[in-house]
Amino acid sequence: MEQEYSTLYDLITYLEYGTKLHIGVLFLGNHGNRRLSIPFDHTIHSCPVCAELKKNKQGFRRCYRCRNTAIQKAIRTKVSFGGLCINGVYEYISPVVINGEVVCILFIGNILSEQTEKIKHKLSGREALLSTMEPEFGLEQCKRVGKLLEQHIVMTMEQYPDTEDFDPLIDNLKGYIEENLEYKIDLRLLAEMFHYNEKYLGRLFKKKTGTTFCEYITERRMERAKHFLRNGDETVLTISEKCGFNNVTYFNRMFHKYVGKTPCEYRKEFSR
Repeated sequence: MEQEYSTLYDLITYLEYGTKLHIGVLFLGNHGNRRLSIPFDHTIHSCPVCAELKKNKQGFRRCYRCRNTAIQKAIRTKVSFGGLCINGVYEYISPVVINGEVVCILFIGNILSEQTEKIKHKLSGREALLSTMEPEFGLEQCKRVGKLLEQHIVMTMEQYPDTEDFDPLIDNLKGYIEENLEYKIDLRLLAEMFHYNEKYLGRLFKKKTGTTFCEYITERRMERAKHFLRNGDETVLTISEKCGFNNVTYFNRMFHKYVGKTPCEYRKEFSR
């Protein structure tokens, strides 16, 4: 059955229509509800240019640090701002604040700014990739789009505070984990970002999901590894690194424990 998303996703789709913008919304803490649900690729950077620049480990780490710096700035200052990312792509970032607390952060990006030649130099000779970026979208336009999104989110959260059987905190945690499987995911830092006590958050996660925080992360990493093994020809070492394992021997051992086969045996099974 196809997943049904909210009117927030409809609004994002309408606002992106006729442009090459990418709009994302990252909900924090226990904020959000089913009426604000959006696909995962609208909580992260999922444009062709970003995907290309994040293909190798170094590029992914650079983007990860840059994005987290922007998130922390938005949470700290509670003020909207626009600027160039570390690769030279323009993005507008706007925190949505309700009762003095940042409930989510809006990202309006994939914009080719006239302020820099950096991204053009990086993608020199690859005009087809550059053409996937939005060349004509300034700060004032970003502000108007951001305001429409903010008004919709605030109105929805005020009208429908009851989350029913939907747990936004757990959903937000899962989204963050999914985006950062390549890196060390620390419950303490996550608790700090989501404004919860570390021990309480760990107990709540197990109660809601039936598994511990660490077990869930390992399971998601195994699922990602299986996907890479089925759908590509990257080495086991590369896949282990992309799934957050710094030691390929440990990765092989864990994969065998969870799947019942070594990574090589699993790949051979799908290459017949």
